[in-house]
Amino acid sequence: MEKIGIILKEALKRSGFEKRLMEFQIFLNYDILVGENIARVSRPVFFRNEVLFIGVESPIWSHQLHFLKRDIIEKLNSSLRQPLIKDIKFQICSIDRQDSACSKRPERNTTARVPDKKIKMIYNISSEIQDPELRKKFIELMIKDQEYRMKKEEIKCSSI
Repeated sequence: MEKIGIILKEALKRSGFEKRLMEFQIFLNYDILVGENIARVSRPVFFRNEVLFIGVESPIWSHQLHFLKRDIIEKLNSSLRQPLIKDIKFQICSIDRQDSACSKRPERNTTARVPDKKIKMIYNISSEIQDPELRKKFIELMIKDQEYRMKKEEIKCSSI
């Protein structure tokens, strides 16, 4: 009997969905991958032809991040099974200010709540999966993964 991970991996490869899933991971984990300071003033907007477009809150930050472009590309690509990003383009846009995950101490024994924005992204990505049962399981898995990552980040922040 094959493990579910192997079955999912093969299904993703056959559907061409694996690349989209890796792109999705960049959007979901951007703040963790690039660090709190960069995430505070920027966010990924879209991905096209191996170029990641990142929204930045001001021309000054766009200029500053331009100098860090190579480092940002390396950080993001290193989190993936294979490099996807060849270049980054910065564009000015409004950035939703959210409190940092480290700014508040987590309460004990609470379940991390995945933000609606991330849940919508999960549903959007999973809409391409044809099999309804597989789609449902995939959504559950991705939401559990996000809860785990958020909880892990809370624990890391609370130990500081």
